[in-house]
Amino acid sequence: MASEEEMMSQFTGIGITEHDALVIMDCIVTRKSCSWVNTDPVDEKQLQDLRDLIAKHGYRIKVDVQAVPTRSKFIWEIKVLA
Repeated sequence: MASEEEMMSQFTGIGITEHDALVIMDCIVTRKSCSWVNTDPVDEKQLQDLRDLIAKHGYRIKVDVQAVPTRSKFIWEIKVLA
């Protein structure tokens, strides 16, 4: 598995904000599922790039992000896979 620094670089390199990248990395490292809400924008290309990166590196998580357009918020959910 990549180091924490490498993971942060991978995630931020595809446009994921530092806050979101930290939480995603923490889920991978601690093997704990997590969800959160924020206003940092994320688009479908970033999410697809994130899913591709997760698959490429064998990170055992699933990412789901739901937009709440009326509130300009995004609900992130990370599930750790068995």
